Amino acid sequence: MSEWHGLYAALWKGRSFSNAEEAMENELLDKLNHPRLRKKAETKFFEAVRRVNDSSFSDSEKIMLIAAYIACFEQLKQKQ
Repeated sequence: MSEWHGLYAALWKGRSFSNAEEAMENELLDKLNHPRLRKKAETKFFEAVRRVNDSSFSDSEKIMLIAAYIACFEQLKQKQ
């Protein structure tokens, strides 16, 4: 398990998931909301980066988690 998986779990206390990559993808695709209420992946990415930045993680942990979000976002864009 990559180091960012634990950070992602800590960022989303109370949420349970078995696969951090899938959970991050679902978050960026806003799959937890009704289809008519879903936001664009770009908006969700911006909100995620803001949430990471506002967290109490160290700067290196924030960079690691934001890098994971960037990689996930880029993969999603390649699929489209």
